[in-house]
Amino acid sequence: MGGVQPEPRLVESRRRFARIALTAQVKVTFEGVADRRRLLLDNLSQGGLFIRTKNPKPIGTKLNFEFSVRDGAGTIQGSGIVRWIETDPSRAPGMGIQFTMLNEEGKRELRTILQTTSGKPLP
Repeated sequence: MGGVQPEPRLVESRRRFARIALTAQVKVTFEGVADRRRLLLDNLSQGGLFIRTKNPKPIGTKLNFEFSVRDGAGTIQGSGIVRWIETDPSRAPGMGIQFTMLNEEGKRELRTILQTTSGKPLP
């Protein structure tokens, strides 16, 4: 999933984890569905990600995902669960995914991305 990605930027919010706005393709497989879909990553945090889609899955849906946000960097793979759905028509449609598992390479890559963007060490 290479290609030049836009520079990530920190998104301010009251959420538990700071979010980084960025764009990348995410390979997603939903529980109980055999086919793999390519969806658009909108933002990323230490605890999860937001995927843009006009057809979000119901809250509680489990999924597996795989993506890379930097050329030549590690692949972030794992599983998650849909925790919320964006219903505000003035915002991009999609679903918020909470990480339930990340591969070790993905944990390292996520930490690097978040530290580089925030300029602060992560716990």
